[in-house]
Amino acid sequence: MTRKMLIVDVAALSPTEVTDRTPNLRALAAKGGMYPLREPFPSLTCPSHATLVTGSLPSSHGMIGNCLYSREYAKLFNWNRSGHLVSGMPLWEAARARDPKVTTANLFMRHCADSTCEIRVTERPVYWMSGKKQFEFFAEPRTLHAELVNKLGPFPFPKFWGPLAGLGSSEWIIGAALQIMERNNPELMLVYPPYLDYDGARFGPDSPQVAKALAAMDTALSPLIRAAQSQDRDVLIVSDYGFETVDQPVYLNRELRRAGFLSVEDAPNGERLDPGTSRAFAVCDNQVAHVYVARGEDIPAVRAILEAVSGVREVFDTAAQVDLGIDHPRSGELIATSTPRAFFSYPYWFEANKQPDFADCVAVFDKIGTDTCELFLKPGLAGKLHTAKRLAQLGLGLKVPFDIVDTNDANVRGARRIARNDPQRGAAAISSWNLGRTGPVPMEDLKDLILARMFD
Repeated sequence: MTRKMLIVDVAALSPTEVTDRTPNLRALAAKGGMYPLREPFPSLTCPSHATLVTGSLPSSHGMIGNCLYSREYAKLFNWNRSGHLVSGMPLWEAARARDPKVTTANLFMRHCADSTCEIRVTERPVYWMSGKKQFEFFAEPRTLHAELVNKLGPFPFPKFWGPLAGLGSSEWIIGAALQIMERNNPELMLVYPPYLDYDGARFGPDSPQVAKALAAMDTALSPLIRAAQSQDRDVLIVSDYGFETVDQPVYLNRELRRAGFLSVEDAPNGERLDPGTSRAFAVCDNQVAHVYVARGEDIPAVRAILEAVSGVREVFDTAAQVDLGIDHPRSGELIATSTPRAFFSYPYWFEANKQPDFADCVAVFDKIGTDTCELFLKPGLAGKLHTAKRLAQLGLGLKVPFDIVDTNDANVRGARRIARNDPQRGAAAISSWNLGRTGPVPMEDLKDLILARMFD
């Protein structure tokens, strides 16, 4: 007999945050157990999700970060949704191999759009030939889209990412999961509500805003946990990383530019970094950066530059990447990590009037890595009025930039935690059954633990 399973990735939840303010998570842990999770390196969304579903490390599954650089195309690909990017047998195919009748619903986990899950829901804007951008989501089977809109209303895309990001998008995702659980009753469900990520980055993990967000997330999860338990469905709550308090932005690309390694075009719409003709550049994401060096003979000089930057903790070459489980052709020739209170910010320009036109936009596909500033609204009443105008223009179908972002990265107070020296501050796993483990559980072990619970 196949046991049904619900897996919920609650972004940025740490063991230390499961307290009296999260009674539903605490009750689930009391029933089964709570365990620190040892994330893959780097502990970012895409590497962690791929590790969870494949049971392997980035060196095998290939998701070395949230942004992939193609040396062949000389192009950066941020936040791609395709399951074809991930190597290895995913959890749902392994479950289907044991029981061909197993069906899987995957809601908003990274790389689910082109996966082999029977039911899939994820964010996907519509881009018109005119340049207009329309907030939307993708659903398979296709009839599911209308069903979810009729039940829940349109997906609140501005609340999923950007300065307006908040609880509303996660509540919608949880509502969709409840609808699918009731209507389709798949044996395996994966759900990703990212709400805790937002205020963790805006205010830092120890802020009163995060304490409030934890209570709100726990309340939002309550009906999903109850519904799963009413179906005798096991529940596994996981997270993909913990947060670190930060207050020091570090600009690796500016240092590489000063040393002559960056190629920058002074274009009419602002300075543009040219990866294909740069001798070296950094793809920055929170507390880690992949540094791509075009010529082997430049690696020692680039490494020396990075190691001299205040806020850089360690620099790993390709040999050291083997021990980290990230030795993959997609990885940079060098990988830098930051000191505890620092984080890497992508800007490469020196003058404000030279910034590219995407800098103050919600434009995740255009930047040299992850821009946490996209969670901050332009300040004051003028910023709020400008945002209202842009939302109204987009609602009317007008072609306008979504330029509502405050680019001052001194605002950022939290970053995905790369250091793994304090498991209680890293990722967490809370299960409705005892995993039979003591101490931190490697994230790559979860796949086998889930399959054992479902089938053994």
